[in-house]
Amino acid sequence: MEAELASELARRDRTRLRVEDQRWVYELVGRVVGEEQRQASTPGTPAESEQLWRRVFSAVTPLGPLAEHLADPEVEEVRINGTEACFVFKGGRRYVVPPPFADEAGLIELVHWYTDGTPSARLDRASPTVTMTLPEGSRLHAALSPPARPMSVTIRRHPSERFRDLDSLAASGFLPRELIAFLEAAIAARLNILVSGGAGAGKTTFMRVLGRLIGPDERVVTIEDQAELHLWRELSDCISLEGRLPNTEGRGAITIQMLVHEALRMSPDRIVIGEVRGGEALDLLDAMNTGHPGSICTIHAESPRETLPRLVRLALRSSHAPRAETVMAEVVSTVDLVLHAGIVRPSPSPSDARARRLMSVSFVAGLDEGRPTVRDLVTLGPDCRWHRAGSLEAVPDRAYARLAGVCEPSQLLDGFDV
Repeated sequence: MEAELASELARRDRTRLRVEDQRWVYELVGRVVGEEQRQASTPGTPAESEQLWRRVFSAVTPLGPLAEHLADPEVEEVRINGTEACFVFKGGRRYVVPPPFADEAGLIELVHWYTDGTPSARLDRASPTVTMTLPEGSRLHAALSPPARPMSVTIRRHPSERFRDLDSLAASGFLPRELIAFLEAAIAARLNILVSGGAGAGKTTFMRVLGRLIGPDERVVTIEDQAELHLWRELSDCISLEGRLPNTEGRGAITIQMLVHEALRMSPDRIVIGEVRGGEALDLLDAMNTGHPGSICTIHAESPRETLPRLVRLALRSSHAPRAETVMAEVVSTVDLVLHAGIVRPSPSPSDARARRLMSVSFVAGLDEGRPTVRDLVTLGPDCRWHRAGSLEAVPDRAYARLAGVCEPSQLLDGFDV
């Protein structure tokens, strides 16, 4: 098998494997393992064949023992803390697994394997940290030691095929099926939506599913620091813009704010921002108010009511921001819907798995003594069941009129208990 690998690399004019070689290496390993199984006097079970396949693949690529975990579609995240500890997150639980490498040189080789041929991504003493999107959509972050102690490598996976639509999210328990019609109507009616929540709450996955509901006759521009949505692969008229960090000389940075300005020149019907975290929030508000309704973005916030004040604080970071009162007024007159995601434990036992859930669906109802009013429509109760908390008849006229243009709003939440 080593001879076949060397021959194939020579044919491709390469001296080492690269990330893009994974497919033909997979195929080569599969052929070799299959031939060994056919020649064996007692063929192994499918599970044994799969285990042998992973072991061989890990031996011929820099992935090493990680190959077994990264080949598992249920694995959500891999955290490697130097040579001392490794954790795999799967099904809402954290599992301790043996460290995949005996020294940091193996970890560095792994990262270099991923960054090889990517000029904007490098890891060395001059650039001791790197964040990049892998070909299959996962996000890799690595930090050398120092500044990290020990060296850290985190691979967070965003399998786009795992949750294809709202039905699959409902089947996973993330949201109730009774809410599907409402979310479909919200996208069709082009409501401006904020998806809020903490880290790891499922915001990106949820946004990707919502983005797939956008009609084929609409032009969409997505903007991200690190490309994770990949909607350009699925929507017929979609452009993906990705930010870039400055080089070692402090030049060449492409910020989200710069990309929002570029997006406005691309004649978009909607703008989707992977996460708003700075002064670009003001530009997003302007875009929503100037012919781009139906835009979606995520934002880190601990609760639905913290979402709008945080958006205001971010908008105020822009050098062109007006007074805080003016920005707040624009926020409440622009944002229609806040979808807040979180992490819960369905059982009080600390050993039980954590679960991602849509915690609430809320609409923006205006200002009350200068403070934004966010009213819940649907909430997840202490019993881990969703309940209707409000009426669509109380939704502001602008949002209700948009919903009425695509459906009968009064029937959208009939499936919930009050």
